Amino acid sequence: MDDSVSVMRRKAGAGRPLPEIGAPTATRILRTALMQAGDDVAGLSIVANIPEEQRVTLKPLVEGIGDHALMALIEGPKGAQGLVVLDPQAMAALIEVQTTGRVAPRAAIARMPTRTDAIMCADFIDRTLELLEARATEAKIDLAPVVCGYRFAAALPDPRAITMTFADIAYRKFTVGLDLARGAKQGQIDVILPFEVSETGQTGGPGMDPDRFSDALAQVVQDTTARLAGTLHRVDMALSEVAALEIGSQILIPASALTEVAVEDIEGRLVLRGRLGMQNGQRAIRVGSAKGAQDTAPRADRAPILSPPNDATPDVAMPDPFGPGDLDPSNPVNPGD
Repeated sequence: MDDSVSVMRRKAGAGRPLPEIGAPTATRILRTALMQAGDDVAGLSIVANIPEEQRVTLKPLVEGIGDHALMALIEGPKGAQGLVVLDPQAMAALIEVQTTGRVAPRAAIARMPTRTDAIMCADFIDRTLELLEARATEAKIDLAPVVCGYRFAAALPDPRAITMTFADIAYRKFTVGLDLARGAKQGQIDVILPFEVSETGQTGGPGMDPDRFSDALAQVVQDTTARLAGTLHRVDMALSEVAALEIGSQILIPASALTEVAVEDIEGRLVLRGRLGMQNGQRAIRVGSAKGAQDTAPRADRAPILSPPNDATPDVAMPDPFGPGDLDPSNPVNPGD
């Protein structure tokens, strides 16, 4: 009997959003756009609440962004800029349904969004904005010029980047609660657009006050950590050679490697080159001292490891390759030195 009632309830539309009543508005159009976008892009069932619309300025806008939220910069006509913010649960639902085909029926553990997360959510964001634009234009609502023409541009790494990118003007913020995959998760999305369309369409960037832009840029840059790796040399070895390595084994490298140390970013891209030396008792790389070294340094194909080149200059103290502490397991070298 209970099963029959359950089937009848589903046929009657239990769990579906209530039909919209009245003239179309930006909030109603956004609500239906979100629900259709979830189905179109990822086959994700979304029931969106009625969006809350409010007028905000830049400072409270930034302060209102929750921890671990995915912040997507969106660009509109004539360089106008807006923001779409997905909370961790909404982001997790989109990722899970696209990677596993289902949404886990529990709250996701909050984590920092990655570039891959942003890429996987971009289609959903763009489809929502596309539907919002098409329906607002068709309905000829007053806010059509405000909400039309925006698409995903990039993910922002930190809320402070918003103060550098956006002008300190009024913004229109739509906050929408989301029921994801029939209650598997509860999430939220914010769609933030300039409150009004300016004549130029510019909302930030070069149009900002120069002093405020410089201060915001300095704050973000100074607090940012850049990880670089110094690569002395790379050697191709057969698996059998690697398996035969033991304590005391020597790997031979060109002597010129000391003057051609590669400084690379976290993805292995070459940033610059330098000369290996020492400073205050620690290994150091002198940036720029390797300029022209590849033309003057000896080109012995197989020289003993850390053997100093013949053109070593006195301004950088070259390390003793077999001095105290080198290759001594009791005194390991910190790779970050």
